[in-house]
Amino acid sequence: MRWTVLHHTFTLYLHIGVSNGLIVAHYLSEDRKTDGEIAPHLIHQVGRIDSITADKAYDQRRVYEAANDQLKEGGQINIHPRANAVVSASDEAALRQRNQHVKSIDEDGVLAWRRTSGYYRQSEVENMFFRYKKLIGDELRARNENSRRVESIIACNILNQLRLLGSPHSELIA
Repeated sequence: MRWTVLHHTFTLYLHIGVSNGLIVAHYLSEDRKTDGEIAPHLIHQVGRIDSITADKAYDQRRVYEAANDQLKEGGQINIHPRANAVVSASDEAALRQRNQHVKSIDEDGVLAWRRTSGYYRQSEVENMFFRYKKLIGDELRARNENSRRVESIIACNILNQLRLLGSPHSELIA
């Protein structure tokens, strides 16, 4: 997500982690940072994770290592391998699931892998960005870096509260 801020043009990106329709991690960065550089920050904000699903931009060793460090027993890393991905010669624990994904894509095709791996959960993040842009907008109004960070945090908290208010709560009565 890019923003233009008042008279100066800054390209800032909001990176978010979503779980069950709620923003559980967020990071505002300058355009010089890659998704792979930001992902460890998001993962460490969440702490222990059951699974992680991300697109091709996160197919980097440092992301797998950060995810593997925080992964609970039996957890899964579903990061879409890049189009030119090859099986890693390394047998590091962090790359084992990636190697399995690359082999599965080679054998069954990318569409079959997306269905069987649960990769389509990644759309939760895309839906959250859609909500953010529609409800909050795609421009930051704050003038300095600290205020822009606070503004993005407040916006994420507002979206979470709206999600909680719109969620039905039911109770078994019989």
